[in-house]
Amino acid sequence: MYALRAIARIARPSSPWLGLVACTLLASTSPVAAAPLGGDEIRSRSTGGEFRGYGATRRAQLEDMIWRLRPDGTAVSTSQIRRGGRDSGQFIEYRDSGTWRVEANRLCVDFGSVLRDLSGCYGVDGIGGDHVRMIGPVQLEGTLGR
Repeated sequence: MYALRAIARIARPSSPWLGLVACTLLASTSPVAAAPLGGDEIRSRSTGGEFRGYGATRRAQLEDMIWRLRPDGTAVSTSQIRRGGRDSGQFIEYRDSGTWRVEANRLCVDFGSVLRDLSGCYGVDGIGGDHVRMIGPVQLEGTLGR
């Protein structure tokens, strides 16, 4: 709002640019609305693609992960967490495999061992471009596509 007041002082009140600048500033600060993706869109992005993202899991407050979603329905996951301090910590990597499928408007994964807590179905909300928010057993955010 401070920027709008400063622009209002500089621009003449009758200037058509004031409205354009104000709308541009307000649009750039508003959050992007998420829209649920349908099953066909999820399938199109997932088949032969991957999810690259992060979320809070039972292993860590922040776990980075990559799910490779193969066309034959198999899923291979690599995830990484950091233990210890920011400068002295170490990275721990987890790998798992399982299956994936689309049920109605949800992406479902079933991992076999260490990432079993991520198994389940996720509603997928498109945030913009390839960016998604997935809500299921845990909440994840990242990109989904090829």
